Amino acid sequence: MDPTYTDNGEVESLVDQASSLIEKQLFNEAMTKLHRGLLVDPTNVRALENLVICNLELGKPKMAIQALNNLLQIEPTSSVRWGDKGFIHLLLNENSEGIGALRESLKLQPRDVRKWELLATALISEDQWEEAIDALEKSLDLDPSSPIAWYNLAICYLYFEDFGSALQAAEYALSIDPSLEELAEGWMDLIDDELIEADYPSIDGIAAS
Repeated sequence: MDPTYTDNGEVESLVDQASSLIEKQLFNEAMTKLHRGLLVDPTNVRALENLVICNLELGKPKMAIQALNNLLQIEPTSSVRWGDKGFIHLLLNENSEGIGALRESLKLQPRDVRKWELLATALISEDQWEEAIDALEKSLDLDPSSPIAWYNLAICYLYFEDFGSALQAAEYALSIDPSLEELAEGWMDLIDDELIEADYPSIDGIAAS
């Protein structure tokens, strides 16, 4: 019997058992099966994918990133893997690492609106305002009716003291998603209407009624 076939069959059986345990939310038991499988085949993609899931469920995001790093050694051109890695880094407030991973993901899949929005949010948190505007504009090119992108663009304009554009973008965001009003009212009410009256652009035909 071919030993390679036997090893592969053993690993797949262990991964199947782990998947069943994950469905039952028995994550520690699943991890034991996965580690056994990875001792035989360290490059088994299914095992590594399930390892990411288990580590996240067990509150071990650093270990999940390590598993993703192993997956990326196998699949370096996977936009999904890079995106998952970026998202976990952002959850850990590791913004620089998250930004880098999201940029890699977007190089591979530049039409992912959600990742452009996540990248912009991370850039704002790092005070990289011009880069954030660029990311938001790319997001809006793909989805012109994204309330999150319009609202965050308003925040960027506010930073640059372009109050007219900030209000226009914020009001458009609120017209799409009124639930953002709670976030916006704190700063929108502080802007002096008289100060920006001359520069305030019309939103006729843009804002929803």
